[in-house]
Amino acid sequence: MNLLEALGLGALQGATEFLPISSSGHLKLGEHLLGMHEPQLLFDVVLHVGTLISVIAFYRQDVLMVLRDMLAGLGRLRDEAPDLRGRLTHAFEPEGMRLALLVVLATLPTGIIGLLLKKVLDPDVGASPITPQIVCGILILNGFILMANLPLQRREARGEAPTRSGPFTLWHIAPWTALLIGVMQGVAVLPGISRSGMTITIALLCGVERLNAARYSFLLSIPAILGALVLQLDSKLLSSTADLGVFIAGAEII
Repeated sequence: MNLLEALGLGALQGATEFLPISSSGHLKLGEHLLGMHEPQLLFDVVLHVGTLISVIAFYRQDVLMVLRDMLAGLGRLRDEAPDLRGRLTHAFEPEGMRLALLVVLATLPTGIIGLLLKKVLDPDVGASPITPQIVCGILILNGFILMANLPLQRREARGEAPTRSGPFTLWHIAPWTALLIGVMQGVAVLPGISRSGMTITIALLCGVERLNAARYSFLLSIPAILGALVLQLDSKLLSSTADLGVFIAGAEII
C-alpha cells in the first residue's frame, strides 16, 4: 500500500465513521477496488486508533465525567451504610457512575459476539467468507434497518413523540436496554452493518431520546474499539513488514 492509497482509505474511513452507513463495509469495498484482496489487518488497526482518538477528543467531557464519578462512586462504597444494598445505591448516584455501568452492561454481549464472529470474519487459514458482494448485500440490509427510524421521525414531526431536554442523563436507559443495545453492537461487527446506526436505532425504538441515544452510542464505541484492537494486535500482526508510517498518515486523515 502506497501513501496515496492510505490517504484515500483514511479519508473514506473518516467520512463514514460518524455516519450510520458502516465505515468498515465501505473500507472493505475501497480496499477491494484498489486491488487489495488480502485482509489489511494492520491498516485497519491503525485506522481504528485514529477513530478512537477522535471519539475520545469529541466526547472528552463525558469521558472525564465518567472517570471522576467512578472515583467518587467507589469512594462511597466505604460509607457507613448498614447494608450492602444501601452502599451500592449511594455509590451509583453520580451520573458518570451510572453511565459506566450501562457501558459495561452493553460491552459484555458485544465482546462475546465479537469473539464468536472473529473466527468467521478473519480465519487463520483461507480467505474471509465475507466477499465484496456479501458486503453490498449487508449494506442494503443496513439501509432497511435505518428505515425503522422513519415512523419515529414522523411522530416527532407531528409532535406526538415525547421530547426531553436538559443535561445529558441516562435515567431512562434501563439495564435491559443497555444489554439489547450491546447485542446489536456485537452484530455490527459484520462489515456493512453500521455500529452507530444499529445502536442508535435500537435505542430510539426503546424510547431513548435522540441526542442521548447518539452520545451513548459513540461512548460505547470506546471500549468496543479498544477490544477490537486487543483482538487484532497478535504476534502475527505485529510482525508485519508493512510501512507503518504510511498507515499512520492515513489515520491522521480521520
